[in-house]
Amino acid sequence: DMTDAILEAARNIRTTEPSIGFRWNSKGREKTKKLVFECIRDGLGFPSIKNDELNIDQIKNHFGGTDEEARDWALVLCMSPGHCGRRKASKARTEGGGGSFTAKVLELTLADGYDWSYANMQMGPHTGDPREFKTYDELWEAFREQNDYVNDLIWRSKDVTRKLQIDYLQLPFLSSLDDGCMDTGVDGTKLQELPNPWLQVHTAISACNSMTAMKKLIYEDKKYTMEQLIKALHANWEGYEEMRQDFVKAPKWGNDD
Repeated sequence: DMTDAILEAARNIRTTEPSIGFRWNSKGREKTKKLVFECIRDGLGFPSIKNDELNIDQIKNHFGGTDEEARDWALVLCMSPGHCGRRKASKARTEGGGGSFTAKVLELTLADGYDWSYANMQMGPHTGDPREFKTYDELWEAFREQNDYVNDLIWRSKDVTRKLQIDYLQLPFLSSLDDGCMDTGVDGTKLQELPNPWLQVHTAISACNSMTAMKKLIYEDKKYTMEQLIKALHANWEGYEEMRQDFVKAPKWGNDD
């Protein structure tokens, strides 16, 4: 009932802040789920829908939370599930802070790791000239390798910032609110009873839609070649409007097209 009241209030007040996240569970009642979709339809951009069962499993089986702790989760910042309460709650953004722009990773994939549009230098590993790829699987493997490389850099950078935060940016007041910190005498930036390796992925759906369009138009229908696509991208689609429209109208990932 409280969830329904919050959703109804959001529709009536019509303000974009604070944002709302909804824990979607297969056991949730239909009336509440209908309110979620009605709220989204109003055009305010929320609530964002999070997979409750998947996030419970993640906290329990990947991060070591108990059944009770795993069920008692909330969104840390905007996207990452984390335990909440007087103990084991996330203390700082850099417990897993970092992010990648997946669409940029795809751009690097289409240029053998070379950043031609911004840095004008080799930014990723050499994964091959996509114009020579014979199958979509080759393109996917190159994209996966570029993405793995970027994420590895993010995690290594995160480890460095975590160490610096522990040494120089302690949180005494926040630590005083956590029972674990008080019991052990350890600052909240260092205590990791239940970690939350938060990582933000931007433009992922743009990359997914682009990959799906390339799979359809280049590798399945063979309406265009990779050479043509790369030339169009380097021209920012100028002079390639018909081709651009075909890619815009191509099937989208997740739409059952």
